[in-house]
Amino acid sequence: MKKAVPYILPILSGMTLLLIPLLRDFHFESAMLAGTIGCFWAGLHASNHTSRNDIFSAIRILSYLYAAGLPLFLYSIVTGCLTIDGVGFWIFIPLPSVFFGAAIGRLVRKLWVPFPKTVTVFILMFCAVGIWLIEFFSFPQVYFYNHVWGLWPGPIYDEAVTLSGSFFYFRWLTFLWIVLLWVLPEWSKNVQTKLITALALISLMFSYLNLNEAGIISPQEAIQQQLGGFHQTTHFDLYYDEKFYSEDEVEYWSARHEFYFREIIEQLDIEWPKGQKVDSYLYAHAWQKKKITGAKFTSYVPIWLEQDQLHIAKQQLNGVLKHELVHVISKQFGNALFNGSWSIGLIEGLAEGIAEDASARSTLNQIVAAERPWPSAEDMQSALSFWGFYGSAGSISYTTTGSFIAYLLDEYPVDDLKKAYRSSNIEAAYSQPLEKLISEWHQQLEDTQLDSVDRQISEFIFAQRSLFQKECPHSITKEMRLWDTYRYHLAEEDTGAAYETLDQLYTLDSDNALVKDAWARAQLDIGNFDLASKTISPEDSLLTLQVLKADAMFLQSGYQKADSLLQTISDDIRSSNSRTLRFTIDMREDSLQWHYHTARRYLNWYPDRAEFSALNSSNQMLTLNKALQDGLHELVLLYAELLKNHTPSSDWFDVYEDVVDRLAYRGNYELAETWIMNIDSLNLRLRYKERLKEVKKWVDFLKTYNEIAD
Repeated sequence: MKKAVPYILPILSGMTLLLIPLLRDFHFESAMLAGTIGCFWAGLHASNHTSRNDIFSAIRILSYLYAAGLPLFLYSIVTGCLTIDGVGFWIFIPLPSVFFGAAIGRLVRKLWVPFPKTVTVFILMFCAVGIWLIEFFSFPQVYFYNHVWGLWPGPIYDEAVTLSGSFFYFRWLTFLWIVLLWVLPEWSKNVQTKLITALALISLMFSYLNLNEAGIISPQEAIQQQLGGFHQTTHFDLYYDEKFYSEDEVEYWSARHEFYFREIIEQLDIEWPKGQKVDSYLYAHAWQKKKITGAKFTSYVPIWLEQDQLHIAKQQLNGVLKHELVHVISKQFGNALFNGSWSIGLIEGLAEGIAEDASARSTLNQIVAAERPWPSAEDMQSALSFWGFYGSAGSISYTTTGSFIAYLLDEYPVDDLKKAYRSSNIEAAYSQPLEKLISEWHQQLEDTQLDSVDRQISEFIFAQRSLFQKECPHSITKEMRLWDTYRYHLAEEDTGAAYETLDQLYTLDSDNALVKDAWARAQLDIGNFDLASKTISPEDSLLTLQVLKADAMFLQSGYQKADSLLQTISDDIRSSNSRTLRFTIDMREDSLQWHYHTARRYLNWYPDRAEFSALNSSNQMLTLNKALQDGLHELVLLYAELLKNHTPSSDWFDVYEDVVDRLAYRGNYELAETWIMNIDSLNLRLRYKERLKEVKKWVDFLKTYNEIAD
């Protein structure tokens, strides 16, 4: 019983952690905490001149740490959150960290350094904080490895954190340091200690020469070399993966960079330093960006570095480029320490308020106005702080602060916002209480027009949960891992591997309607019409599955059987609120239109001029959209010319926007402006009006930009 008493306090400490989000998870966050505490604890104990049997003492400290981890371990088992990665982090973070601290404390003690505990703490603080700061201000990566606290894997938005080869490589370095520091006091005692010292030193030297290759650090030069491609504009140096970006895509995104750059500096009234360039790193996909920088689906700007730069994956470019460029440009009025604001809400709210890209169908104000009660002054004060901002789901915090900052930009001088950004003090910058500013913002929300679409989008966004609110923040099911692998293969343009992975996923989880939907589409894409048709049963309640079955029957058996099935679900389709089903019946209104639709969708068919004229309106718009997505400009030009006098509908606004975008980029300004006039005649949603205004600016920009380029 007496032996168990010392473990009561650690167990109680572990039970206390169960009250703290993230730390209650038996994963890397709690392992980091245990490793840090254990490292300093072991170092202080070993530096004491009364200390004996350092290895046994380190093991005893580890036993206390694992006792503290026991409630977390049991809680993870009960809640189903336990993962092999979490167990691995709890083994390979605290254990090496404790012996690393003990090795440093022991070395200080053996060398009879004055004030051994103070010196030990200083050395460990340098290892834990000093080395991290050096890396933080030297490299653009957002992942870090550390001998004291183990690792920080990247942005908190990326939930999947797994054991990696890089992590084990770094822990090998920690082990080598432990060995070297342990034998160093008696290195000349005998041949054995000399040999161990030499081997440890040589191993460390060669290991540190390969930090970049091992994924421990990611210097800018190494990233540039890995990507391979380079393109230069007036204000940007673009580094891109040359295997995944065509020359035309690079030229297009270069123009987009310059367009957004001009918009932002004008809106923020910035005088950009002459000759100053921004490095833009464009990755093939999120998985490549994760491997190189540590950030997967999170695009980011390391504002703390002297060199202006941004890091974005190809699939996210269209949605986040302007947002990220705001971060780059706002460095011009950021604080002196890291070129930003101490208020995370101001940093992200400014970018969101200018980019206005929270939704394609609703404005920032509409999203916030539809969710009552509106944030109070206290709520906004919290949202503008670090913990308050990340305490809510990202979509909520970004949207709320974005709407408020957009109001401030519209109603007050931009210099006030810059002062607030630099000082993180809104009341001082605007010379009035935050309550008054919030009240004025609320009045704007009160005057905002809303409809059912806005309420639906708002409900979806405000229903999101942050990582801190999730029961199992890092528990990723096998099904989700396979889905992630499937998406990775698609991004790699390896359709064979993608379909193989999808087969595995379908075998594992065939009852999941969304998985079955993706699998059935894949079967149709590769021509397995009979298999797709037989697999989808009348019991499958997802309407899109029944539509896919009808398509499979049409391709296999002809119109009559397929139409019979379609008629049985037509009432459900017409009453559905899903946008994807809106034109389902129209695209299949007769055998000819159905033939055109399936040929385009599954057989990659494109109509010529005469065939295009035979398509109904829905099939024409979807054919035009397919040509846009596939980058077939000659066909886009042909179809856009044939449709320039059609009766427009706001249902196709996304396609209209892309048409004008591409026509203008290719220099077809007259046709682009004809389409703009047609769109202008519509009664558009507020968000569509915002987007149309942006498109008009894009066209005007390209006229001057292309003249300069020519």
